[in-house]
Amino acid sequence: MKDTFLGEILGAVVIADNHSNLSEEFEVKPVKVLAQGDVSIDGEMVVDEEDGKLVRILSHVNAKAYHEMYANRLGDWNQSAKVGSFEDQRRKWSRPHSS
Repeated sequence: MKDTFLGEILGAVVIADNHSNLSEEFEVKPVKVLAQGDVSIDGEMVVDEEDGKLVRILSHVNAKAYHEMYANRLGDWNQSAKVGSFEDQRRKWSRPHSS
């Protein structure tokens, strides 16, 4: 199993919440996105020293700090993952925001 979804979540957290206690570290690597017409691999990102474009990659994060922050966010009702369905989320978005 690939950790793509986990990587997307971690990346979003680091970008959106610039928390100093996450101790994030980055590397620059040449990455290529596969697009060969094979649905089993299309969209996969691989390190490619010859044809890859240089991108900044999250290589380390303080796992304990991340999990604590993530667990605290689960209690926030405004997080869309806590809403029962897309229709529930749409209703929530259409209402005026109350503090």
